[in-house]
Amino acid sequence: MDEAQWDIREVKHLKKIQLVQGNLAMLLLFLLLVYFADSGRHSIIIGIFFVVMWIVLAITLYTLKTGRPVGTKTSKRVQEFDKDRLGEKRWRRNRIIEAVGIGIVGVGIVILLFVVDFSAARLDSPSYHFPFIGAWVGYNIGEIIRISSL
Repeated sequence: MDEAQWDIREVKHLKKIQLVQGNLAMLLLFLLLVYFADSGRHSIIIGIFFVVMWIVLAITLYTLKTGRPVGTKTSKRVQEFDKDRLGEKRWRRNRIIEAVGIGIVGVGIVILLFVVDFSAARLDSPSYHFPFIGAWVGYNIGEIIRISSL
């Protein structure tokens, strides 16, 4: 399907739905972060991020290998649009960069799990919320800019 055959209004609507889904996932992760950080279970927080990162990496590698998108109907349609819009070569290069980046972060989390002693770590101030909230706001701003630039 050529880029000209896509209904841009439909794609914008699908991207907005995907933004809401992403925000719900971020809210769930944030609530888990707050719950486990307040209860002092820091290794569980790192473990949750570890599992999420490796699942995302597996999905990215599967999509890269097969060329078929994985996810909800909305996500699949948006990924198909992005693939058509970027072209096969550029899309593949972006997926490889994404997989390498996620892999590096995933390995970093594994190293944290086995090297750092989390029983001695204390998070007394609420400042541990700020990096997550900053990433959340940045994610929303980036997605809104991408949606409006279509």
